[in-house]
Amino acid sequence: MESAYDARIKSRPLYSPIVIRDNAAFHLFIAEESTEGQASGLLWIFNECQSQVKSWLGLSADDVLIFSKNMRPASVKSEELSLALSSLPLASQVYVSGSESFMWDMHNLLIDAGLLTEQVSLMTPTSSIRRVFCTHCYTVMEKVEHTPVTCQGCQRPLLVRDHFSRVHGAYVGLNVNAEDVNDIPEKEALT
Repeated sequence: MESAYDARIKSRPLYSPIVIRDNAAFHLFIAEESTEGQASGLLWIFNECQSQVKSWLGLSADDVLIFSKNMRPASVKSEELSLALSSLPLASQVYVSGSESFMWDMHNLLIDAGLLTEQVSLMTPTSSIRRVFCTHCYTVMEKVEHTPVTCQGCQRPLLVRDHFSRVHGAYVGLNVNAEDVNDIPEKEALT
């Protein structure tokens, strides 16, 4: 008899290839500058976009640099980003690249600014680095590369699952073996 619970169930996001939405009135391309290769991965799509109404947005840790079609920079402070995004034209299409946690943070910011999910296109992340949410102490850990990982909050060994929270942009971390704390599997790289 099959169990109603299937341990293989995964909620990991699937990313489709990005397609330029020709019917959009405005195209915004957002890249995480700190993620090597992501900006160039989105740059070719920016160059393919035939629209005259498009902008490039490269995010850095200190401020936001907005580049217009001719790539001349203008600086906007990070705290002004939400306001700027909420003033996008109604028929906008946004294309986002970077780490998975960055892309989902931007996705949620754009949805909060009034865009619809179908107006936000996310590239496939090139890095397997994950944000992990500990289900025991609610600590959020950045840049996790392997499983199991020791929680920075409660120090439990956590198995990183493929269950993904779109709200937190994070994967779930569960106590590896609550019955036998000495029975910990070998570390393996996340894919």
